[in-house]
Amino acid sequence: MRSLRGRLTAWLLGGAGLLLTLGALTLARLTELNLQREFDAALEAQARSLATLTEQEHGRIWLEAADTLPELFANRDREYYQIWLADAHVIARSSSLGNGNLWRQGVAPLDRPRFADHPLPDGRAGRYFELRFVPRYEEDEQDERLGRPAPPPAGAVPPVTLVVARSRENLDHLTESLHLTLAAVSLSLLGGLAVLVRLSVAAGLAPVDRLADRLRGFDAGSLDQRLDAASTPAELAPVVEHLNGLLARLEDSFTRERTFSSNLAHELRTPLAELRTLSEVALRWPEDTAATAEALADIRAAGLQMESIVLNLLDLARCDGGLHAARPQRFAVADAVEDCWQKVEEEAAAKEISLVPEIAPGLAVTTDREKLDRILVNLFANAVAYSPAGSEVHCAATASPDGGFALAVRNPADGLTPGDLPHLFDRFWRKDTARANGHHAGLGLSLVAAFCRLLDLRIEPRLTPEGLFEIRLQAPDAAAVSGASPPGAPPPRSPGDSRRSC
Repeated sequence: MRSLRGRLTAWLLGGAGLLLTLGALTLARLTELNLQREFDAALEAQARSLATLTEQEHGRIWLEAADTLPELFANRDREYYQIWLADAHVIARSSSLGNGNLWRQGVAPLDRPRFADHPLPDGRAGRYFELRFVPRYEEDEQDERLGRPAPPPAGAVPPVTLVVARSRENLDHLTESLHLTLAAVSLSLLGGLAVLVRLSVAAGLAPVDRLADRLRGFDAGSLDQRLDAASTPAELAPVVEHLNGLLARLEDSFTRERTFSSNLAHELRTPLAELRTLSEVALRWPEDTAATAEALADIRAAGLQMESIVLNLLDLARCDGGLHAARPQRFAVADAVEDCWQKVEEEAAAKEISLVPEIAPGLAVTTDREKLDRILVNLFANAVAYSPAGSEVHCAATASPDGGFALAVRNPADGLTPGDLPHLFDRFWRKDTARANGHHAGLGLSLVAAFCRLLDLRIEPRLTPEGLFEIRLQAPDAAAVSGASPPGAPPPRSPGDSRRSC
């Protein structure tokens, strides 16, 4: 692929060379025409002077040029003239012709001069001027006394043809010199222009080179650095702006990946350490069947905890990769809320936490039942895990005026501040930095956010004025009809999804 520098240089040189060539050709042509015009004007002036000196009187025609011809024809070896009558009788000729004759184009119109290029009698290139005219009438003394000339009888004096020729060697040599000079000047200017264009292109693309050198030094450890947009040319400012945005997104992605890897290692380290300890205890006292059975139960619990983490991570990866597909169906919201609460009811009963449903009567929606169940189970599990004992979890669902629906889950949340809300959907984030609760890995709300994106649900966490934590789901484009009953039974659920929460 040709470089931008090479293409700019080629286009600029090509365009400048074309303009320079056209300019040189135009200048050469105009100068050549001007020299030709001056040459023809001098040739015509000589001919007109000879025509003025050609006189007639009483039917006789002659050339009165005894004193004038030496001045008109100073270059006798390069200038010629000849005058003919209509019957080809020669009236006068230049001495340089000798016994030769000049070339004529034929019978010319009266008083209409003609120019032509033709070799001279000696073979040199020549320029010819031909004029057919009636000689001037010479007045005699009687005519002068009468005060008017006496014209000759009609048809008594026929027109004569005058041809003046001159060698055009000097003109051709001057024209050739002009062409060579313009060609040499054009080539010199083109060479200088090539150097100037190369330097100009190099200077113009210097910011691009500096940007490339700056980007060449970036790696995964320097993503926190940014390109200086203030000293960047206006043409590169959008590129620098987008690159800075890309660096910011890459830095955020790398930071999340490092945090994710660290948190995942931390979450798996505890159950793995438990597995190792419990297995070592069981192997040391194999004869104690009761202790071995208890250790196996604990090992199974740790394995289930790790399985839950891995399965939720797989679900998040499928959501990120677009592998989950929504399968909409119509169902009653009240039935879905009841089914999902039953999956966390045992843990809620242990803390004496109850559900307060606030579902619009007969509210039915059309969306993916399985994924909405996953969302509700994780919201309920999160509410039960972090609500004080003996509290209530409220679940409200209403139809929106625009045909969608809104669903909200509220519960007390001691210690949660507005500054924590932006981090709620971060993976492995928990308010308890000591991670004292080993039953939740901090993936539940991340999975809720992923499924909400899949179902086109807008999710909004907030703290109410009463100090309750609320997560609100809004489906502006989903079909929600108040008072409709769901057709058919709920769809079957995968056994592995029955109680999965984080």
